[in-house]
Amino acid sequence: RGVSCAATAPNHKITEPTTFHRILSPSAASERLLDIAYEATLGRLLEHRLSGEEACRNEAMRKREKWANIPVFVVATISGMGDQTSAATDGGYYKELPYVPPTTMRQLEDYASACASIQNLLLSLHAEGLGSKWATGPLIRTRAFRDLVRCQEQDMVVGLIMVGWPKRLPRMRRRRELDGDLLRDVDYDA
Repeated sequence: RGVSCAATAPNHKITEPTTFHRILSPSAASERLLDIAYEATLGRLLEHRLSGEEACRNEAMRKREKWANIPVFVVATISGMGDQTSAATDGGYYKELPYVPPTTMRQLEDYASACASIQNLLLSLHAEGLGSKWATGPLIRTRAFRDLVRCQEQDMVVGLIMVGWPKRLPRMRRRRELDGDLLRDVDYDA
């Protein structure tokens, strides 16, 4: 049902640019995703030398174990976004590729539509009582992750959505006031 709602997102020229890739846990694909999460996290931690090697391995394992409890992962991609891989220096299979932003108006519109699709998916999941998280971190821009979801050169990964049952509902707090800040009336005197 969530992807049906996601498909209703507006898009210019009826391009319907978003493709969703589902990874169910447990499965060979989810095990591979956990391995990628571990290796990419470990590599990033070691590269930035945030702590000793053992502490970095423990932190990477903590992330892997946390993700092992997520029953469904959904990856949103769009095609026709320009070469997403050739700008990379040979940094390794688990190293983050350079970000390649949309460069044409059509690509920008398709990217905006993909984001609207993801928002629709998140709202639908919430209405069903499911918890979700939209992740856009460096992991989704690795060759290993792209290979897992079988991305082509021109495919951009817009997000990794983690889906499950929340242990507790987060408290919503608004940073901005609705009236006069978030919502402003426009007056026009001609």
